[in-house]
Amino acid sequence: MAKAKKVRDDVDESLIEATDIVSLLSEPGFAEIYDREITQIECREGFELPSIDLSESLPAVLCASSEEPKVDRCKIRLWSDFKPIEGDTLEKVIADIAKCESCDLCKTRNKTVPGAGSSYAKLMLIGEGPGADEDATGIPFVGKAGQHLDKILAAAGFKRDEVYICNIVKCRPPNNRDPKMEEMAVCSQFLQRQIHLIKPCLIACLGNIAVKYVIGPKAPGIMRIHGQWFDSVFGIKTMPMYHPSYLLRDNSREKGSPNWEMWQDIKALKQKYDSI
Repeated sequence: MAKAKKVRDDVDESLIEATDIVSLLSEPGFAEIYDREITQIECREGFELPSIDLSESLPAVLCASSEEPKVDRCKIRLWSDFKPIEGDTLEKVIADIAKCESCDLCKTRNKTVPGAGSSYAKLMLIGEGPGADEDATGIPFVGKAGQHLDKILAAAGFKRDEVYICNIVKCRPPNNRDPKMEEMAVCSQFLQRQIHLIKPCLIACLGNIAVKYVIGPKAPGIMRIHGQWFDSVFGIKTMPMYHPSYLLRDNSREKGSPNWEMWQDIKALKQKYDSI
């Protein structure tokens, strides 16, 4: 099994294996069909990974293979099939999200959480879904994890009102569980409209679920590829990053800790941002 060259003392060689790719659709009950190409991994300077072919990363159709498949509700809309809505605006997207009842999340939500930030943002940050604080306010990343993210962004020189922050699903999954495939499929139209209207130059994916949605379900796990640059399914340079809630589990700032790694990643992101 091919492994990456160990280039830092704090990186465990056994954690970086080219053939150890985790698919979002590996759980029973899901089928996947691939027909799109994604550029190979582009590694950050000073950290070498083997060339991993992600040419089969993007699912053309993702649907539940249960006895009563909900084909319409679990079909992820492809970016190549996206058709802009004439006269569309972010305000219209927000209004459509507010009245959406296409999945069961509408039954348990308090408020929809469409997104927040500049409509001209060069950088879009995409998480997986709202939590309790977001459900109560309708604003993404306002809880403890969001406050931690704000501090990291500010320390790197980003202003929250100059970027755009949103999630894949726009309603809180009960008990903060992971979004289901059909829920992400329903919301894919809204995220695509947001990306089309804002036209960000860069995307930062926060956490594994966002990574596998934006880059492709065969993208390696976040522990292996955080801080690296990818060409996403949207044709936009994308960097996987730790979700801020994960960073709250360990307050250490020592070299090699998640918070230390996040700081290296956010600095690399800011450097790319400033060069655009």
